Amino acid sequence: MIMIDYIYLILILILIGFIIFIIYLSYEYRIKEVFTVEEDNINYIYQLSTKLQEQKDQNRDLDLLKQTQDNLITSKKLAEFSNQQKKIPNSFPIDKVISTIKSKYNSQYLSTVAKNSNYNVLVNNKYLTVNGLCKDDFCLLDCQNNINSSDSQQFETRRIYSAKDASKFMNVPVNSINSTNVYPFSVFSSVINNNCLMIDNTGLTVDKCNLNDIKQQWEISPNENICVLT
Repeated sequence: MIMIDYIYLILILILIGFIIFIIYLSYEYRIKEVFTVEEDNINYIYQLSTKLQEQKDQNRDLDLLKQTQDNLITSKKLAEFSNQQKKIPNSFPIDKVISTIKSKYNSQYLSTVAKNSNYNVLVNNKYLTVNGLCKDDFCLLDCQNNINSSDSQQFETRRIYSAKDASKFMNVPVNSINSTNVYPFSVFSSVINNNCLMIDNTGLTVDKCNLNDIKQQWEISPNENICVLT
């Protein structure tokens, strides 16, 4: 009877040991499965992070490329603008006098008459006169040959080729010159008060020189009211 009890006890212990072994194997499998899942998740996250970084780098490269292209376009525009600002060869014949001027504002033609190195401006068969015998600041009078009054009908002309020329003429910084000016053009200033010949839709006047104002910019021609040279 005692022997049988020992045998049952041994069998029970063996069974308990087997159950514990089975539980151990199951636990180890689960641990390995968890680690495998975690490792797969880590790999997936790493791959996803890598792809996101690659996409980010690609977007950055595209932005850099676009910025470079924009800079090239800007540089090209600046170069074109700089070329426009350079001196343009004078197409006006150096051995000719100015016979006609044309407003760059409204394309109005006026005739001029050479007076030594200066010019008279002819309007309706009379000469534009500054002060002199005028009751106002300027008026239209017949030709004045008197020495004391003849200067009032004379205008100096200056050819403006660039913003630098305009700033020098006006005695202002070059960056204050209008960037939309189209060169070359000529200006005519009174030898009496240095004011500039100006035209608008209401008529002709003489006003303080401002070469940013297209109404004071003129094209010139040696021909008589036919065409002008730029």
